[in-house]
Amino acid sequence: MAGISAITALFTAVLSTAAAGFSLAQDTAPAAKSDPPAATASSAPAQTAPAADAKKQTTAKSTPAKSTPDNSAAKPQEQPPGWFQFVPFGVMALLFWMLLIRPQQNEQRRRRELMAQLKKNDRVVTNGGLIGTIADISADGRFVTLKVDDSTRIRFLRSSIHGPLDEKPESPEKK
Repeated sequence: MAGISAITALFTAVLSTAAAGFSLAQDTAPAAKSDPPAATASSAPAQTAPAADAKKQTTAKSTPAKSTPDNSAAKPQEQPPGWFQFVPFGVMALLFWMLLIRPQQNEQRRRRELMAQLKKNDRVVTNGGLIGTIADISADGRFVTLKVDDSTRIRFLRSSIHGPLDEKPESPEKK
């Protein structure tokens, strides 16, 4: 526990020193220009943070705050338009569409065309790997009867057909 409190104290000291340095740096920046009364006050040697705060409070009560022409003449940095922050999301959506959605749509279209072209006596493979010849297609087109063997006919959903059988001649094994 003593180590944590020491780290906390060190962290607080660093922050207060940084804050004091930041406030002194802000005070001296406009004084470097052409404001003589402010230049004499800030040209004094660096004071400690509490003493500087006390002096600021007394001068703030006695004299109104002056706006320097340098601060008003400085143009603020231009911000990009508000819609600009959504550009990365648009780019990601476009990439998502190009890499995932468009290829899937193309594959679905190709499969739909393939299923529409099925006709009687086509050799096909089912999703389960069963090879057969289309013997009959139902009137509504949902069911297909496959002839697997001379006396074996199996009824399948049309959607369970993987595609036509590519009967490539088997190359003889090299020995």
